Amino acid sequence: MHSALHDVRVIEYGEFISAPFCGKLLADLGADVIKIEKPHGGDCARLRGPFLDDIPGQDRSGLFLYLNTNKRGVTLDIETATGKAIFKKLVSQADILIEDTQPGKLSKLGLGHRRLKSISPQLVITSVTPYGQTGPYRHFRGSDLTAWQGGGPGYVTPRFIGDYNKEPLRPLQMASFIAGITAAVAVMCALYAQRRDKLGQEVDVSQLEALVVAAGFYSAYWPFEHRSASRADRRGYFPEQHFQCKDGQVFLHAVNPAEHHWRRFVAMMGNPEWANDPLFQTGTSRGELAEALIPLITEWTLRHTKQEIFEMAKEVKVPMAPANSMAEVVNNLHLQKRHFFETIKHPETGDCIYPGAPYKLSQTPWSLRMPAPRPGQHNEEVYGREMGYSKCELVGLYEAEII
Repeated sequence: MHSALHDVRVIEYGEFISAPFCGKLLADLGADVIKIEKPHGGDCARLRGPFLDDIPGQDRSGLFLYLNTNKRGVTLDIETATGKAIFKKLVSQADILIEDTQPGKLSKLGLGHRRLKSISPQLVITSVTPYGQTGPYRHFRGSDLTAWQGGGPGYVTPRFIGDYNKEPLRPLQMASFIAGITAAVAVMCALYAQRRDKLGQEVDVSQLEALVVAAGFYSAYWPFEHRSASRADRRGYFPEQHFQCKDGQVFLHAVNPAEHHWRRFVAMMGNPEWANDPLFQTGTSRGELAEALIPLITEWTLRHTKQEIFEMAKEVKVPMAPANSMAEVVNNLHLQKRHFFETIKHPETGDCIYPGAPYKLSQTPWSLRMPAPRPGQHNEEVYGREMGYSKCELVGLYEAEII
């Protein structure tokens, strides 16, 4: 049984998260993804934790190992004349190039989009950058933090936590992963068009714009209501937040206009006398009096564990769920029964557990076939057996620090 992208070859010239995550999503569906790293140091994600047993090492980063499963790895210095020639040959044999260099850098090296398209007219060139290939910010450097704050979500994060005086926060590298997913979807569309029309194209992915789209609920406030969504805005949003319990927190979402979720929750608490106050009968009024309500609800939740509250909520159909730690997620019975997490052996770290795919294809399955590559692990395989470089030539390339 073939995987979905078994006949697709991808060259990945990117590091850290966004571009490599795009490459991983394609590799996990069967694409032959050849990851290019610099000869010295490689992908900067190799230096980012968490590390196995808290011992740093190029092949011990959980982040790198997760982002680069199913890829073959080579090293190459494309700033040398020979390196450029090898890069062009690699690209000429590929369907897709994924790159995350600053706009204009490849052109300065003689490897710009026009040059690459002249080598391979059907090539899909995918550029994943903080702000895109055009516009006044195109040459700015960026990061997950600048995208999260520049795209708006930082203005409303944290939301629904009770304390609205906290400074803006951000989920860890969420913007980078969203950009990678966005790039993968765009690449699949371009690949479909490539196979249909025999033409390549350029895919320009902006991390900032990907985040604005993902935050669509919040971005709708201004055009529809001429105001910005705010962490402090409780209009119609109470109770919709975390509450402390015996062993952590639970999240309660009881703000439907029909009010039946709130009534069920009140009954679940044993119909406390304070809940009969006319001031607490609508979501809007409860929002206005949230500071008075929070300790009253918390007094009840503190008597129970997360699981106890979850079981009670299921019985009466109240939208309420535990705020799980990652340890609890990995050991979640539902995810285990769906075989979501996968184990793969790496020569440096041994057996490691990785998140699987959030989808299942019945005829062209997703799979983890091999661990992330060690630096230059497939140099001989790619440059020698597939591209025809002799062992003597490969030694020369090593000595010249081109690979």
